[in-house]
Amino acid sequence: MSASYPTRVFLAFKSGGRCAFKDCQKVLTSDGQNSNPAIIGEAAHIYGESPGTKTKPASARYRANMKDAQRNHYDNLIYLCPTCHTKIDKQEKDYPAELLFVLKAEHESWVAEQLDQGMSEVSFSELEIAAKALASGKHSSNGDSFEVIPPEEKINKNGLSDTVRSDIAMGLSKSHEVERFLANMATNVDEDFPERLKSGFKEKYLELKTTLSGDELFASMLEFAQAGQKGFRQQAAGLAILSHLFHLCEVFEK
Repeated sequence: MSASYPTRVFLAFKSGGRCAFKDCQKVLTSDGQNSNPAIIGEAAHIYGESPGTKTKPASARYRANMKDAQRNHYDNLIYLCPTCHTKIDKQEKDYPAELLFVLKAEHESWVAEQLDQGMSEVSFSELEIAAKALASGKHSSNGDSFEVIPPEEKINKNGLSDTVRSDIAMGLSKSHEVERFLANMATNVDEDFPERLKSGFKEKYLELKTTLSGDELFASMLEFAQAGQKGFRQQAAGLAILSHLFHLCEVFEK
């Protein structure tokens, strides 16, 4: 059993879509000419996954006393490019588990700092790029409540962790800017644009919630919101839009 797709999505999100090795940090989203962007990063096991066979050695850093659920948990995974993944497994003595845990923590801390900085620089330009990529082109007005519910209450209702809580708080710091942007789009460009944007998010949320919940659902929604964007300012814009709609009960349980 390997790490689940939702776990890999969450790992990629916390790694900023980049290889966790400081001397690499390669962006792990590949643009397609005739295809959608593809994620090419790999969820590498810190403590290895396989005990091996008579003809095949155990995975690097394998620990027999771990359960599969522990091996494939986010905490035991580090997001790497294919080259760095191969390197840590073929040069196991150079990359003990203790070092990999430190590298993961340092990289994810750096990503959080970059996203925070990017959020402070988000402008109409970044919001326009993110929003136009997400608008579904469908108009939906089905009487759903637009009531504002306290974020903390909604976070608890959806079983979101402290990590996601801090991400939502970061995104909500730009909520007023998102409101102004959507009002400007409705007034000067297309009056139906805000509704199409909400419709696109609702449609994706209803699709994902059939199989996902909690942090993994949020991470998958954020992957959708960021629409393959590579820059931290653009990723921050996607987080700002998702957090704004989360706050206004357009997406997630209320």
